[in-house]
Amino acid sequence: MDLFDRKEKPIIEVKNLSLTYRHRRQGLVYALSDVSFEIFKGQFLGIAGESGSGKSTVCKAIMKLFREWEIADISGEVLYRGNNVLKMSWKELQEIRGRRIAMIFQQPCNSFNPVVKISAVFAEIEKRFSPKFSAEEILETVGLEKRVLDLFPHNLSGGMLQRLQLAVVLLAGAEVIIADEPTSSLDARAQFEIINLLKDLARNEGLTMIFVSHNLRLIKYLTQRMIVFYGGFLVEEGPTEEVMENPLHPYVKDLVKCLPEREKPFFSIGGFPPDLTKKAEGCPYRERCAIAEDVCRGRVPLKRQYHKVMCFYA
Repeated sequence: MDLFDRKEKPIIEVKNLSLTYRHRRQGLVYALSDVSFEIFKGQFLGIAGESGSGKSTVCKAIMKLFREWEIADISGEVLYRGNNVLKMSWKELQEIRGRRIAMIFQQPCNSFNPVVKISAVFAEIEKRFSPKFSAEEILETVGLEKRVLDLFPHNLSGGMLQRLQLAVVLLAGAEVIIADEPTSSLDARAQFEIINLLKDLARNEGLTMIFVSHNLRLIKYLTQRMIVFYGGFLVEEGPTEEVMENPLHPYVKDLVKCLPEREKPFFSIGGFPPDLTKKAEGCPYRERCAIAEDVCRGRVPLKRQYHKVMCFYA
C-alpha cells in the first residue's frame, strides 16, 4: 500500500487524545497531550521515545486497557473502523480485544498462567473465538513444534514464549497487533528471530502492526512509518526511512545521534526528562534543546503534511 494514499480509510485513528493518570503519591500525571495519528490496513507503524514518553499509554488507550480509577481525565477519540473505543461498553470491548485488536506484551512469561499447560490456553481460545486454523497449524506458522502444547510456561525459553504470544494472537484471528517492546527481554539471536517472524507474518498474513521499541534500528528494519513521543507529546511523524535519515525535531536528531557506531564518540542527551506531574506548556523538549527560544514556551502545532514535526525551527 502507498504510504501516502488517503483514499482508503484508516483502520485506527487517534484524534486529539489527552490522558491524565491519578497517582497515589505523585497526584496527577499528564501522560498524553493532544496526540493524533492514523494507521492503515497492512501498515507497520513504529513508536519510539524514551521511558515515560507515552508509548505504552497510547497503546493501552487503543484497547482501553486501563482501570477507570487510574484515569483522572481523558479526552479525544480512539477510533477502530470508525467506532470510538473509549466510549465502548465492557461487552463491546470483549468483541474487540483479541478478536480484532491484540497486544503482545514486553514480558512474555507474565502472559501465561504458570500452573496451566499451553494446551489449556489454546483450548480456551478455540472455545471463545472459533478460529479458522488449528493450534498445530498456528504453531507451525510461528516455528514451534506440537509438543509445546504438553508443556508448562516455565518449561519454555523467553523466545519460545514470545512466539507463543504471537501464536495466541494469530489463533484468535486479530487483524491489528500491538507489540509493546516484544524483544527487550530477549537475547540478540531471539530478537533477530522474532523480528523476522513478525516481518514474514506481515507479508504472508496481511497483518497491521504497531511496533513499540527503544531500538531505533529495529524500528527502521521493520516498519514503514514511525512516530516519536517525548514527554507525552507526539513530536515527529513520517516515513521511517526519512525520519531516521533526516530527523527534523531537535529531540529526534539527538536520539539518532545516540545510536552507537564504530569509531564514533559516544553521545548522550544532557539534562533530565520532563516532570509529567506538571502540565507542559509549549515544547516539552525546550529545557534540553540547544536552539530553544522564548517562542518555544507557546503552543507548538504539528507542521507539514507527510513528515510532521512539532518544532518552530524545523
